[in-house]
Amino acid sequence: MNIIGKQLITARTRRGLDQENLALLTGLNVNDIAAIEAGTVDVQVSTLHKLSEALKWSFSIGDVSI
Repeated sequence: MNIIGKQLITARTRRGLDQENLALLTGLNVNDIAAIEAGTVDVQVSTLHKLSEALKWSFSIGDVSI
């Protein structure tokens, strides 16, 4: 699991959402969300933006926040 995956799990669970509900809110596929959380895919900035908007959460990568 990577940093983004850990942050996504934290944000999602704090909002009381499962992967399916997050997929509905963002228009993403459940498999994509699972892969991001597992750290098995590279995440595009546009995808992080969708996730951060839906979760009202900022993702941090080093000194950069999205």
